[in-house]
Amino acid sequence: MLIVRGTKKLRDRAGAPPAGERDESTTALGDWFATAVFWRPQAAMFVNERTLLPVFVPLAPAATLFERAPSAIASVLRRHGVSDAVVASELSAMNEIRLAPTNNRSVVGVMNEFTDFGERCFRDGVVDLEELSMRVSRLIVGPLMKREGSPDRELAALLDIADSTPTPSNVIAFPGSYRPDVSRSPAKRERTFGGVYQLKITLQNIKPRVWRRVLVDGSSTLDQVHLVIQAAFGWWNYHLHEFEFDGIRYGVPDPDDDWGMPIRDGQFTPLDTLATEDATFDYTYDFGDGWTHRALVEKILPAAGLTVPACIGGRRACPPEDCGGPWGYQELLDILSDPTHEEHRERVEWLGHPFDPEAFDPSDFERNMREGGAANFDQ
Repeated sequence: MLIVRGTKKLRDRAGAPPAGERDESTTALGDWFATAVFWRPQAAMFVNERTLLPVFVPLAPAATLFERAPSAIASVLRRHGVSDAVVASELSAMNEIRLAPTNNRSVVGVMNEFTDFGERCFRDGVVDLEELSMRVSRLIVGPLMKREGSPDRELAALLDIADSTPTPSNVIAFPGSYRPDVSRSPAKRERTFGGVYQLKITLQNIKPRVWRRVLVDGSSTLDQVHLVIQAAFGWWNYHLHEFEFDGIRYGVPDPDDDWGMPIRDGQFTPLDTLATEDATFDYTYDFGDGWTHRALVEKILPAAGLTVPACIGGRRACPPEDCGGPWGYQELLDILSDPTHEEHRERVEWLGHPFDPEAFDPSDFERNMREGGAANFDQ
């Protein structure tokens, strides 16, 4: 037996025999929650209570929703590497479905997050509901923060699914950043590598161009991509930052900020849920100086044998922190190039070290990452 705990808007459109007070799910994954999603075409979203795994199913015809849902759930489970034996067992138990009201606010809250994110994916052209289910399953959600982080990893840990994806030969840790610990059992995958993103990140409003080419695990959250950019350019994370994808802002939410669209929390959003090959996005660092970067996803590479994250190319030195943005940086260069300028000595002392605007050394990246220089600012 499977207990589906549906929201009122779902129960008003699709029916199943009501669950009794003593009825319990006999599936390995337990109860599933469900709601109606009013996109075009309309869909139903099922979310597993134990793992928060999402499965999207066409809502119409609503009269047959609960007849179609088990096969849709089974198909998504197979995509996540669940064995045929476990899937067959789940399908057998789901042969009888009983409908009940929702009873877990935490799951309902996650469903609201999934609906919002899924709608944006839907508008961006991800119309295949099974593919949408896979993409949403990689989101890091609050209720899983002290467990495996995202629904796909929680499912793998619960069912002891070994990861068949090759792990890169060298993984540099993100100092001070969140990464769920899923290494308690050798059979459980330590990390999920769906691909390595090669990004070319160019600092805007400066000529000649300052740019870096980096490799980053696609499952890295945006706050981790932020650390990669900081280390690659030589910024020191003294200031706030923000990403923008298709007009949606991600970064560190400010509850007192009521200007424009609210910013989404970058620590819950993996890069590969937002960006595909050839996609571009913006990254802004230090809202006072206004350092804007344009990032291009040049390619998505197989993970085997690669070092991630890594800086594999670039041009010219990064401007010093707090030098006044693009205009202030150009003024600084003009003063440094003129020993007779009245501010020359003062600016040299302010820098505290020789500065060559043409210098670039990719080996600085690994030192920045390992020493944690880009992760010391407590936001």
